[in-house]
Amino acid sequence: MAARPRKTVRRKALRLACWNAGGVRGMKLQLEQFLSQHGVDICLLCETFLKPHEALRLANYVCHHTDRPTTGGGTAILVRRGIVQNSLPVPGLTHLEVTAVQVTLAGRPVKILAAYL
Repeated sequence: MAARPRKTVRRKALRLACWNAGGVRGMKLQLEQFLSQHGVDICLLCETFLKPHEALRLANYVCHHTDRPTTGGGTAILVRRGIVQNSLPVPGLTHLEVTAVQVTLAGRPVKILAAYL
């Protein structure tokens, strides 16, 4: 009896995108279309211009964001629902704006950061 070849397990590739938004409020529809069209799993955003009381809500994504207390700037990370994720604190930065998350991929934790200077 001949040995059978092992079945290879194909993992889905993770799709990342980086977007300098220049303000996300007016670009929500365009951003949703881009994420959907390209099958993006995680999107790093900078210059979100979100205020601390605002939230960015997109279908099928969880938004983690860090806002600048003054006008402009800000970073965010959009993570597709279904990916195990946690926000991470990034203390002690004075000039660099950072949003950090930890996602679990193939059973291993991976830290992802969106930064803006």
